[in-house]
Amino acid sequence: MLDFRKMEFKELKLNLSKGDIIQFIKEVSSSFTDIADQNHVDYLIESEIDSLIIKFDRDKIERVLFNLLSNAFKFTASGGNVSVFISFIKDNADDSGEQFLEIKVIDTGIGIPKEKHDKIFERFFQDNLPESLLNQGSGIGLAITREFVKMHGGEIGIESEPGNGTCFTVQLPVGLEYEKNISPPEQPEIIKPEEGPRISSKKPVILLIEDNDDLRFYLKDNLKHSFTIVEAVNGKDGWQKALALHPNLIVSDVSMPEMNGIDLCKKIKGDKRTEHLPIILLTALTDEENQLEGLTNGANDYITKPFNFQILLSKINGLLLMQKTLKKTYQKQVEVNAQDIQVVSEDDRFLKNVFSCIEKNITNPNFSVEELSRQLSLSRISLYKRMLSLTGKTPVDCIRTIRLKRAVQLLEKSKLNIAGVAYECGFNNPNYFSRVFKDEYGMLPSEYVSEMRKKEKEFLEEVN
Repeated sequence: MLDFRKMEFKELKLNLSKGDIIQFIKEVSSSFTDIADQNHVDYLIESEIDSLIIKFDRDKIERVLFNLLSNAFKFTASGGNVSVFISFIKDNADDSGEQFLEIKVIDTGIGIPKEKHDKIFERFFQDNLPESLLNQGSGIGLAITREFVKMHGGEIGIESEPGNGTCFTVQLPVGLEYEKNISPPEQPEIIKPEEGPRISSKKPVILLIEDNDDLRFYLKDNLKHSFTIVEAVNGKDGWQKALALHPNLIVSDVSMPEMNGIDLCKKIKGDKRTEHLPIILLTALTDEENQLEGLTNGANDYITKPFNFQILLSKINGLLLMQKTLKKTYQKQVEVNAQDIQVVSEDDRFLKNVFSCIEKNITNPNFSVEELSRQLSLSRISLYKRMLSLTGKTPVDCIRTIRLKRAVQLLEKSKLNIAGVAYECGFNNPNYFSRVFKDEYGMLPSEYVSEMRKKEKEFLEEVN
């Protein structure tokens, strides 16, 4: 309430100090581990970078995290999931090319209707809560959270729907001047993991769905050395956690209460947000008809009980290796002529749709990740995680790469000047286009044209 009063009278000020904001976020988030254990909620904290040294207001960022995580745990029932994801992104959708630290707080709680998304950041707004949650807050926590984020020059947004949980996204610009009387922070020091696109200390995430407590404990105990294990006790619980976490792979029993493994397969493979997730089914049913039913409904593999654990481990590693190989392949295929990709899987079809959508909008300078996700009927986080998983690039990077690939084609084949090429590829500022072109190819567009003409001249002289 004191913060609220200061906010009313414009007395709140930033108190910036230099530090590792990644470690700070992890420390604050880890303080909720006891609450997660008490409430029997699976809790995951994950970062794509190990360290980021910038200036920030520790007290206010702590308050932002505290409010978001408190809400997440308040509205998530026992057996649910709360996750914190941290990433570093560069927004090339506009001329600024700003860099952002992105923090996502995701839960599998009761969710919020779309018509109330804008209202929840208003002061004293309280939704129609379940009776057990009434009178547990003042309705100003999210208003103050938004104010603290804005003071850092950032933004906060929400994705949510009733029954499917909530995702709050905080984006903080890195290296910007927050207030006129505060000098800009130094160039941030970013330390990325040495291996892979995820943090080096994190293992591939396996969602283990099994209603038998003993078998689930056995599998978790043996898999935990190589993977991060998230547990679910039935298909319904597994579906919610698949939506919230986007694991690397799912291992699921077939015969379960609430939702069986076959129905879960249908649901996962029938949803754009999760259709790319590989699934291994476990079952005591040994007849071929049941195995065929599982495979025809989207399962990538099928193991009958009892089974040798080493066989399961081998199948898991094989599917993860296939994912990794596909990712390397797609990294080389982010080309403007994406329509040439042959559609042979959900991943191929997804990428074809992404590239086609970007190409159709390539001359539109206002085409953004939000618009891309809207046209693909995906949430921004689902699009981000899937694109990163398949191509190693964020959606913003893919849009930029395809724009630049088209620019190269136009520089080589058209008679447009540099400004004309920039506008044709969706860059509304030729100077910005020249900067990002040089970042990608090591030379300015004018230098590229000169080099190309020089080579053409040398070739003609050799021919003659």
